[in-house]
Amino acid sequence: MKLEELKEHYKTWSNMVYQLHLGTNTHQYWRRRGYIPYPTQLVIEKKTEGLFKASLDDALPKHG
Repeated sequence: MKLEELKEHYKTWSNMVYQLHLGTNTHQYWRRRGYIPYPTQLVIEKKTEGLFKASLDDALPKHG
């Protein structure tokens, strides 16, 4: 899953962390890294009942 997918679905970062019961600054950490760590993606996949799918390809640092 990509950060953009979550942001588009939840509309705001604060709504996303509230709905997914994440730490307040979690999204900032992900945005700095450029991806959501795979173990966290698995948790989000479970919390959203498969609406968002975990992906190892999306859990890699982006270079460029």
